[in-house]
Formats: sequence, C-alpha cells, structure tokens
Amino acid sequence: VTEKHLAQSVHSVATGGVSLSRYIYSLGIPLVGTHASQLIASTYGNVDSFLKALEEASVYDEANDNKDESTLPFAVLTGDDGSEKVKGIGPTAISALLSFSKEQVQMKAAKDLANVLTIHHDDSSRKISAISSNRSGESNQKQLQFEGMTVVFTGTLPGMSRNVAQNAVKELGAKATPNTVSKATTLVVEGDKGGKKAKQARDLGIRVIDFAQFTKLIGD
Repeated sequence: VTEKHLAQSVHSVATGGVSLSRYIYSLGIPLVGTHASQLIASTYGNVDSFLKALEEASVYDEANDNKDESTLPFAVLTGDDGSEKVKGIGPTAISALLSFSKEQVQMKAAKDLANVLTIHHDDSSRKISAISSNRSGESNQKQLQFEGMTVVFTGTLPGMSRNVAQNAVKELGAKATPNTVSKATTLVVEGDKGGKKAKQARDLGIRVIDFAQFTKLIGD
C-alpha cells in the first residue's frame, strides 16, 4: 500500500536529508522506478517545482475537449511546453504520475513527507544551475567549450536526464543537439549502453567521449 510505504519512509530516511530523486522514488508511484525518479528530479530540480506539477495535474480534466497544450500535466516531461521530451519518461509513467496526483490521501502524504525531510537537489540539477549562474564570471573560452558544435547524446546518462544534458551543452555554446548522428555531428557523448549511435560516430571519425569525460567538461 502506497500510504504505508510513505509512512515507513519517514522513519527510514537519514536525518541528513535525501536527494530529490530518492524522495520521488520513496513515494512508491507505480512504474516510476529509480531511473525515472532521477530523470524527473533532474527536470524539476527541486521539490517545490515537483509538488507544484503534481498539484496542477490533480485538477486536470482529461474529459475537457478544449485542451490547451500549455496546461497539459507534466508538460515539461512530455515536451508539450515546447521543450524537448525527456527520454525515458513514457506515457505509462506520465499516466501513473497523473493517477497519483488525483489521490488526495497520497498527495497529503507526499506533502507531509516533504515537510519533515530536508530534500536536496540532485547533483545533476545543481551542476547545471551552477553553470548558468557562473557564466558571467568565467572566461569566454570556458563558457563556450561546445561553441558551434552539434552534440549527440546516446545511451543512459547516470543521474542526469537527456534534457538536462542537452541544455548544459547549449549553455556552453552548442548550436544543436539532435537525436541522430550524421556527418554534421561534431561530438557524441556516450552513456551506458550507447550502442549503434556511438559505433556509427566512430565509423564516421566523429569524436566520442564517455559520460565521465562529459561531466568533467561541464564541471570545469
């Protein structure tokens, strides 16, 4: 039972607080596992934004024929707000989040849990925020490490959503972050199980770096 799961979480979490992704996972939302929780946390960045999204979804009327895409639930995850869809968050996970938001007891338990815990931003979110806030004080060379590049991401990026990673390289000068490799591609960032795209890039002589090298670049 989700309510029991939530109550147990209050007692089991360390007093030093938890990451946003662990908090989301602790809610016991069906089909939202550890990886999906990390993607959601990286996208929303903080618990207030995540809970606000749940609140907005809770009053969404699926039967309303006059739907405005800007008011669709979890639009930042689905790409309905005009941003790129978060890879790894499919319609079943969105449906599970929507169903959770409609359950008043579960929503109250989620808010109560947030009130008694110290919930930290995930490292990936803090890293991207730091890049944005520090740009004015950095040298132009450091700011634009990816200037003019076309960067493709492939595979799973541990603890970071594809959307967050793409925004990071754009902050640092990349001109495009398509989902396919072509002769126009400048750089490929290979996560876990990068597969065909990484092989295709190597065959074309395109530079490929792993996720550890990527995080070092955006953190420098």
